[in-house]
Amino acid sequence: MPYLRRLPSGNWQATVRNHAGKRFSATFPLRSHARYWGLDQEAKLRRGAYPNSGAGKIKFAEWCELWWEARLVEPHTQRGDASCIRTHITPYWSDREVRAISRLDVQSWVRKLVVDEKGPSAVRRAYNLLSSIMRAAVDEDLITVTPCRRIDLPPEPVKPPQWFTVEQAQAVLDELDQP
Repeated sequence: MPYLRRLPSGNWQATVRNHAGKRFSATFPLRSHARYWGLDQEAKLRRGAYPNSGAGKIKFAEWCELWWEARLVEPHTQRGDASCIRTHITPYWSDREVRAISRLDVQSWVRKLVVDEKGPSAVRRAYNLLSSIMRAAVDEDLITVTPCRRIDLPPEPVKPPQWFTVEQAQAVLDELDQP
C-alpha cells in the first residue's frame, strides 16, 4: 500500500519504496489520483518494472561474472561450464541487460544453437547454465521472473543398448576361467 499524505499546499503526495528501499514520490491534486499512482507503481515493482531506479540495469556479462565468482562446484564441472559459457552463452547474451531478456529471446537462442548444428547435449547444457544464471538473478531481485521457462529443447537421442557378440562374451568368460 502506498504511503499517502496531504501537503500544506492541499495536494496529495504518494510515496512508494522499491525492493532496495529507494523511495519514489509524486504529487497530485486529488487523493484518489495519488492512491491510484501509488498502487500502479507497486504493481510495476511486483512485475519487475522498477520505476525510475537502476535496479536490474546490469549487463548479462557483468551479472554472469558475479554469478560465476559466487558459484561453488567441482573443478571438472567448472572447466566444462566455463567452456560452455565462453562458447555458447556469452557471445549471444553479453551486451544485453538482464531484465531485457525475454522468454521468446531464450527460445530463439535455443533455436539458433540447433540451427548451428550444436548437439542436443550441448544445447541442453548451455540452456541449463543460462537457466541457473537467470534463477540467481531472480534470487537477487534483479528480475522478478526468469525468462527460462517452458522452453522447447531438442530431444536427446536414445542410444540403443549394445550387447556383446558371442565371440566377445566367450572371450570374457575365458578370461574369468583363468587362474
